[in-house]
This record gives sequence, structure tokens and C-alpha cells, in this order.
Amino acid sequence: MCYLANIDYLRFMLAAAKNYDVICLQMRNYLAQQEGPIKHETNRFVDGVREIINSGDPIKPKLDKFLPQVFNYRLMALKWISQQPDIDFSHLIEKAYPSLEGLRKNPKLAVLAENTLFALRCNARVTHAVIGETNSEEFSKQLASVPVTTYEQFFGTLVLSIPDQEAFQTIADFTNTSLYIEFILLAAILINEESLDVAENTTNELAFLIADAAQEYSAVATQMGILPARKHSESTVTGGFVDSSEDQLLSNLGLPEFAKNF
Repeated sequence: MCYLANIDYLRFMLAAAKNYDVICLQMRNYLAQQEGPIKHETNRFVDGVREIINSGDPIKPKLDKFLPQVFNYRLMALKWISQQPDIDFSHLIEKAYPSLEGLRKNPKLAVLAENTLFALRCNARVTHAVIGETNSEEFSKQLASVPVTTYEQFFGTLVLSIPDQEAFQTIADFTNTSLYIEFILLAAILINEESLDVAENTTNELAFLIADAAQEYSAVATQMGILPARKHSESTVTGGFVDSSEDQLLSNLGLPEFAKNF
């Protein structure tokens, strides 16, 4: 059963939903010594993240409103990176670990540190499943063909292309949980490296949200056929588990084949 009116267009749009190598964090690190328009956009994006975590208000309502900016910045960054011949996608995610390992040295961020590392491991599994053995040059060419689109346009196309509400919600959850991971990974690094004086409630909420998002991200990726079912659950510091025994929602909807196209 085909839900797509234009499979080629949606294939490239969904590429932005897959959390390729925590692009927001990597752009912030990579551009530290660079100049140009992309650095201005990156600084503006990072300022938005910093403002949310410094507000002292509950994170989730503000983050939900900020998701379009995360999505839009991610797609812009992917397009930019695909045009840089000196950036090797296959090694980007490895460079994220040292920054996150530094969190463990801060006792106030212990739970957040463990949960961000857990999320990064979940992300790495999905990234590897998506990219596989594709070399950096080939992958850059694929990303270069991703059309410029916004968060609102992406979901508008999903609504028109996938009439089944349950299938639509699955892809929406996959997209939004990846954006949560993207945001909180960067937020955790900012808190630690800039010694931000954020409220304890903020760090606790970030730790909970990223653990919850990582579990759901992995579970939905499994449902979509991107990841194989895992025989054993992986625990987090917060005591949560990656549930690999979820019902095969997309299989029931005839969507494993759909997922393979993305």
C-alpha cells in the first residue's frame, strides 16, 4: 500500500528528520574558529537554546515551540556541510563524545551526562543504520539534493501524503524526538562549557526529556524497520529502558517498505 503522492520529494525531506550526527552540536564546535553567514546563523540558533535553558521556566513548553527552529537550522546545516569537501560525515559523531564526556566531571550534571551519552548511543545506532557503508563523498551528494523546506512545509506534505493518522503520528514522533535529542545535547554542552547557572529543576527536566526522547526515538526507528529489534533492553541512569518489544506498528500499516525508501 503506497501512502506517498510524491515519494522522491518526501524521501529527501525525511532525510532531515534522521538525526545525522547531531549536526547542531557539531556545527557549534566546527565553526568556533570560522567566519561567514553560516556562523551568524549558528550563533543565533545557539543563543535561542541558551535563552530557553537560562529562563528558569519549564523546558518542554518552550522546546515544543522551538522545534521548528531546530528542524530549519538542521536542514540548513546539512546543506552547508554537504558542500564542504573537508568534512567527513563518517567521523563527525566520534567527535561529539569528548565534549559530552566532559559533563561527567561535573557532579551537578551527572544524570544529565549519563542520559546524554545514552541518547548519543541511540542516535549512533540509527545514524549507522541510515548511512551504513556510504562513503562521505556519496553521502554529501545525497544531502546536496535535499530540497530547502521548513518544519511547517515538511509536516504539511506529510499530512497530504500519509492519510493514515497512526502512520503520520509515527513519523511525526520520529522527527520530533530526534529534534529533542539535538536540542538537549547542545544544551547540555552549553551548561557545562559555559558554566551556566541554570536551575536544578532545569537540568533534571533536561535529563528526563532526553532519556525519554532517546527511548522513543529508538523504539520508533525499530517500528519503522530502520533498526532491527533488540533482544535486550538498554537501561539509562533514570531507570528507563529502550522498549524493543513494541508492537510493529508500521508493519501492521504496510510501512516497513515505506521506511526503506528514506
